Amino acid sequence: MKLDLPRFVPVLLATAVVCVSVVALTTGPIPEVSPEEVIKRAAANEMMLKAAECDFSYRQDILVQTFGEANSVRAQLHRVSEMTYDSSGNRTEKIIEYPPSPLAAMIGVLQPDFKSLLGIDQFFLMPDLISSYSIKFAGRRKVDDLSTYVFDVEPSDARHFPKRDKNDHLFKGTVWIDEQDFQIVKFEGRAVIAKDENARYPKFECYRENIERGIWLPSLAYARDVLDLKRVDLPIKVEIKYTRYKRIKPRG
Repeated sequence: MKLDLPRFVPVLLATAVVCVSVVALTTGPIPEVSPEEVIKRAAANEMMLKAAECDFSYRQDILVQTFGEANSVRAQLHRVSEMTYDSSGNRTEKIIEYPPSPLAAMIGVLQPDFKSLLGIDQFFLMPDLISSYSIKFAGRRKVDDLSTYVFDVEPSDARHFPKRDKNDHLFKGTVWIDEQDFQIVKFEGRAVIAKDENARYPKFECYRENIERGIWLPSLAYARDVLDLKRVDLPIKVEIKYTRYKRIKPRG
């Protein structure tokens, strides 16, 4: 990834030999750890967290609502499930609640999840995708009681992004990286779509929580926006909660 930053020396990303340069904005002081090193560590942790997520069982509660006049709820999709393992040790999703809803067809997802509703992977800043982004250091800020490094992220060239499926998109927005664990604890923005696609993904914000030492996993994703679907503008709210994390596999 060529992140535009001439004043910093490129570094090697973990597991991927990629040149990184990060632009330091004037909105905040330069961190003791260089911006390139922060991104390098965060990207390596994204890969670790995506693997670690499979070591836990947890509950996923998805609520999607659309609105009509006077901000009244017009339609609703509610899906509650548990991510766990079956008796053979295979990862499985157990549906707890999922009443029929016309929204499933309207928004084009029969099995809604983070990626299908918001357009990107939960762990989007992976080492192999770093080269697809331009990343600029934007300062240091507090998120509740956490000290974080803040970066503005956008695609360097979305036209050449290799999609693996239709819900693969790049991210544009802001990320907050914890100063101690070098893990993303918050990000907000939206999926970047091609000009010929409908704007079916809302702007959102996502928070992670410290499940155990060195492990930050999703806790809440929230969006309130208007989607530009075929023939209709759709006011929508998306709320995804992740609770009841429990380690199933021993920590390696």
